[in-house]
Amino acid sequence: MGITGAEGEYEVKAGKQVLRVLYIVMGIVFLPVAFCVIFIGNRMNYNQGLKLTALFPNYVLFLLALLGAAGICLLALWAKRIRLTPKTNLIVNIVLAVSFLILFFINVRIAKEIAFRLPWDVGVVDVEARKLAEGIPLGYNVYFSMYSNNVPMVYFLKQLYVEARELGTYPYVYEFVWLEVNCALISLGGFFCCLTVKRLTKEILPTVLAFLLYLALAGISPWKISPYTDTYGMAFPIMCIYFYLCYRDAQRIGEKYVLMALSMIGGAAGGLLKPSGYIVVMAVLGVELISLLTARGRGWKYFLAEVGLAAALLLARQAYVDHMMEDIGLDFNPEIEASWQNYFYMGLNEESTGSYHPGDAGIIGEFQTDKNARNQAALERAFARMEERGLFGSIYYWLRKMTMVFNDGTFGWRGEVWINEPYPEGLAGNDGLTVSLRDLFWPEGNHVGRYNTLSQLAWIFCIFGISGICLCPEGQREKYAVTVASFLGIFFYQMLFEARARYLLVFIPLLAALSVCGMWQYVRLTAKGLERWRLARQKIQTVLK
Repeated sequence: MGITGAEGEYEVKAGKQVLRVLYIVMGIVFLPVAFCVIFIGNRMNYNQGLKLTALFPNYVLFLLALLGAAGICLLALWAKRIRLTPKTNLIVNIVLAVSFLILFFINVRIAKEIAFRLPWDVGVVDVEARKLAEGIPLGYNVYFSMYSNNVPMVYFLKQLYVEARELGTYPYVYEFVWLEVNCALISLGGFFCCLTVKRLTKEILPTVLAFLLYLALAGISPWKISPYTDTYGMAFPIMCIYFYLCYRDAQRIGEKYVLMALSMIGGAAGGLLKPSGYIVVMAVLGVELISLLTARGRGWKYFLAEVGLAAALLLARQAYVDHMMEDIGLDFNPEIEASWQNYFYMGLNEESTGSYHPGDAGIIGEFQTDKNARNQAALERAFARMEERGLFGSIYYWLRKMTMVFNDGTFGWRGEVWINEPYPEGLAGNDGLTVSLRDLFWPEGNHVGRYNTLSQLAWIFCIFGISGICLCPEGQREKYAVTVASFLGIFFYQMLFEARARYLLVFIPLLAALSVCGMWQYVRLTAKGLERWRLARQKIQTVLK
């Protein structure tokens, strides 16, 4: 039974106030960062090694993005006559599916030409997965005890390598099947990005814009050759959001439960591969709770079912990880496992502006036998850094840090990547296409500046669109709330813990969808302004007559 009377009215008002605060917080924390990215860019004082070099400064790219946004506004006003009927909805879905299937095949071809083995964590996971596929267990492995979040990654990669080797007639080096799966997941993430935009806006043009924006940010990205969590987990957060939106629109009880389960499972799958993926699950649960307040308490049974399912999936995750450790023969040492306290401490490092710092990672070596003592020491050192900076110093530090995170439209491709080891020559065509693609995408390619500039232009456009969601009117706030809550979770996660632009990569489908929805706020305001101008002109003409 729902809440009624004065108490119900109070709950509804409370829910609307929470929604209002959500959007206000979004404006307060993100708009200063967007301003710094656009008008200061590389001149901001942060880690020099993570700064992107493009052919034009960000403010020039922003002017180009503004021109593009103006053109979209005008096109959107003309396209209002195009309605999304059940028939056109089906046609759009088919076109999207075919388009992303084509993108998959194109990406596989590109990946063949530009693939090379990457260093750092990606390289460790890849090398150990190859050994596991050959039957060599991990044993006592310090890396996977420290960074246990990569255990699911090495396990799934190993499984793919085993399957590829058993195919026998597989035409490439057997590890390359991983990159093909990567390309498939990138296309899947884009497909759900477009479906999400279509469900939120109920229009065709923003769906097309979402496709083009995603293509520029993730579709053509060379990160497709990375056998790692950033791309392998890309499809799942947006799937969680999409199925949640479908659940909200569903009318039949059975359908609602199925869609709610798909939403939670999608989010949990993303969290299994990339722990930051659980941010989206928490956002969904938070927005569902807010919606209960604005709906006079109706739907508590669904919310409790969501919480129960999320808790069950979290417990199942731990059981599954234990199984993975046993399967790969990992002798796990929990005392040296990196915890959130370690990442919080590193996230406050001035020298690296909160990105990875080997000195801070060395705290694990200091406390190899007592995890609790290490966590306490990490917190004490972290708060000492905050105390030394003071309140305003800490705020300015976080502004610089988040500018660093959002100031790279390639998401750290050239800053974090170098060619560690090439694949066998037989993988690529070694022809003119190979040379052209490597010149464009390889970190030291002759034309990498062109790729950087195109990516940065698309990213500046995306940031401008994300900013627009702050202009959402009260009547639409609940509709977009889950994307805003997810963004705030992503933002504060990066702000508080060890951060870098690459950590945004897994959320690109969600960020692209949010950006297009924000862009449609500019379209709405443009239409409203033109209508006021038309009415004012009519009044003037009437007076003159």
